[in-house]
Amino acid sequence: MDFMQDDLDLLRERINTLDEQLLQLLNERAATALKIGKVKAHAGTKVYDPDRERAVLEHINSHNEGPLGKGAIEELFAAIITACREIQSN
Repeated sequence: MDFMQDDLDLLRERINTLDEQLLQLLNERAATALKIGKVKAHAGTKVYDPDRERAVLEHINSHNEGPLGKGAIEELFAAIITACREIQSN
């Protein structure tokens, strides 16, 4: 039983580390999106660009090797894109 608990503890520690890395990357992405929003505002360009968002999803799907499927990836990235678009608008 201890062996399995040790494995579980190690795996949970790995999840925590990965979550911290994801958080850092998400904030870095958001900071970059904020800069893009400033460029768009200066150029008088709309924040929402459905063609670009579609291209982002296509790009990320082309690099997905699983185990998450296309639907899960698109749902996750749609939420990320929406959050980044919101900070561009503010």
